Amino acid sequence: MHYLGIDIGGTSIKAGLVDESGAVSELHQAPTVVGDLNGLTATLTDLFGKFQAKAAIRAVGIGVPGLRSYSTSVIQTSPNIPCIHGVNLEALLATKLGMPVITENDAKAGAYGEWVCGAGRHLQHLAYITIGTGLGCGIILHGKLFRGASGYAGELGHTTVEPDGRPCACGSHGCLETRVSATAMVRTARELMQANPDSLLHAVRDTLTAQLVHDAALRGDVTAQAVFEETGRFLGMACANLINLLNLEMIIIGGGVIASGDLLLRTAAGEARRRAFAPAALACPIVQSQLSPNSGLIGAAMLARDGA
Repeated sequence: MHYLGIDIGGTSIKAGLVDESGAVSELHQAPTVVGDLNGLTATLTDLFGKFQAKAAIRAVGIGVPGLRSYSTSVIQTSPNIPCIHGVNLEALLATKLGMPVITENDAKAGAYGEWVCGAGRHLQHLAYITIGTGLGCGIILHGKLFRGASGYAGELGHTTVEPDGRPCACGSHGCLETRVSATAMVRTARELMQANPDSLLHAVRDTLTAQLVHDAALRGDVTAQAVFEETGRFLGMACANLINLLNLEMIIIGGGVIASGDLLLRTAAGEARRRAFAPAALACPIVQSQLSPNSGLIGAAMLARDGA
């Protein structure tokens, strides 16, 4: 039996055919329609049709960026996809597709995937941090996905790390996401470039991206390396806070930015060890995702499998 896992991003939708064990046999992508609900549901329905022709699908799981109410399943807000604000997407699609549909915050879905069949298998207490355009977090406590009172728990990216820091898309200032994300890394690079006219980054003719900063860092550019060091330092602070607060067994880092591997993880792990209580830090390795870049869609499929 197969499940369809879908990860809705701000620019693209990834969908995969996932078996009972979490293995992905086929993937498709489509652009995200952010401003028209009918257009978005049509895209999702078309993706479903592509997979339905290949295998029997038992249920569909969808990871969505935004706050999903646990009691009503309504997506209360999704800044990057405004057309689903106030929408019960799973009820809408279940009617269209004629089968069970489960939605969940995309980072929570990623955490569930890593816990069920990824780096965090068999653990009781872990956090999954996904770093892309923004920063999301999902938490497993006592062997269960932790949703909080209303379903909104885990918004680590919008915890304050600088009271008077950079403005955030959420409307606040100084959120962790403004320091640890692909968007934040580009901003940090531009700031550091001003004092470093010899940086390779000045030669970038296209739009500056986190990937280009990564490439320059690998070529030995001191400015680009400083971007990863500063980003890793803030990530390490956040990890230390999670370790001290929750006494976790593992923190898993995923998302597009983590493809940089040790450039970010080494600094983050060192900062976390420096700031967290030593016994708690020793009990909590910080590791790279085993399922990335498909953690979200695999986790959504597993949520659909388990009716969670």
